[in-house]
Amino acid sequence: MPAIEMRDVSAGGHELGGATVEDLPPRATLRQVLAARIDAEVAAYNAAPGPTYVGLVQPEDAVRYRAGFRMHEPRPLDAEHLLTAVEEAVVAGVAVFRVGDRTVTDLAEEIDIAGTECITTVLRRPIVARRG
Repeated sequence: MPAIEMRDVSAGGHELGGATVEDLPPRATLRQVLAARIDAEVAAYNAAPGPTYVGLVQPEDAVRYRAGFRMHEPRPLDAEHLLTAVEEAVVAGVAVFRVGDRTVTDLAEEIDIAGTECITTVLRRPIVARRG
């Protein structure tokens, strides 16, 4: 199954992180790609919670630290909660996605995974998952 590279950059173009999202169907919505990425990031962290979480979304009680987020106290994370934070960030205009030469802001838009080299997430500010 296809995989795709994701890069995360600030609005000024500074590299913030990224991930390779694997085991995707040849065509998937942007939301499906993001869900697969967040699921993998959370599963890796929850397998051995530690001081640093590496992912797209900043947990509320964490601070940016090198290539991830330093957790105030290691704890299991909820992938659905982090995905909801991304959805809210897109609606608020905090995050937009570059797929090839076009900007995508609709999470329901279908992407040709096999024909796309990279998806770039442009963050106007960090996406923070607030505790509900």
